[in-house]
Amino acid sequence: MNNAELERFRICLLQQLREVGADRDLPLGTIVTGARLAAFAAANDDTVRGELVYLLDKGLVTRVEKQLSPENKRWRITAAGRDFLAEQGL
Repeated sequence: MNNAELERFRICLLQQLREVGADRDLPLGTIVTGARLAAFAAANDDTVRGELVYLLDKGLVTRVEKQLSPENKRWRITAAGRDFLAEQGL
């Protein structure tokens, strides 16, 4: 992906998380499916996980730790992520 596509991809991930609400989270597989439905054919577990970690480092998403099956990470948008989308007019 070039830089413009990568930015759209990251915004797609943030928008998915925003749509489920601030108090809800999504598993990786659901986010991958959403990215594919948004026409990101290159979306797979590794690419989405990598971009979610990037967004985590930026403070725009957070990982939700589970007691049962902690290897199955879930993701949630943060207030900073919602603010970012609002600033972009999205």
